[in-house]
Amino acid sequence: MGPDERKHLLDAIFDQQLRGGEVAVPLDLFFRGNDDPGSIGCNLGDAHPSIAAFYRVLSALRDRADVQDIWIRICDAGDEMSWPYSDTAYVIAALPQGEIEAALAPLRFDEIHAGWMYGKPPAAPDPQAGFLAYSVWWD
Repeated sequence: MGPDERKHLLDAIFDQQLRGGEVAVPLDLFFRGNDDPGSIGCNLGDAHPSIAAFYRVLSALRDRADVQDIWIRICDAGDEMSWPYSDTAYVIAALPQGEIEAALAPLRFDEIHAGWMYGKPPAAPDPQAGFLAYSVWWD
């Protein structure tokens, strides 16, 4: 776990918490320096993909021309020893839900919901014309 990366992430989280509303950070900010398997998909047990696999699969989807961006919802950042925790990735895309499901199948998500499952985080970008937000959720 990179202490500088973690501090940068926590600064972004705490800044948003001061403003109120849902907290989410860009994909790269959440994964840079993150080696904590409990930070996302922690319900997957022995079938948990590595953090590197989470980042690789999500990045490959994000890098497509029909995907605007991917942001990671922060549920808990209070533990001083572990990486902040997420249960949801927000995919902003001009894709049918089935294509997102297929692209993210290796990550063993529990559900994909069209829309912002917990309300739009103020820091997250608004979807461009023709794009929708999808919530990818791990129980």
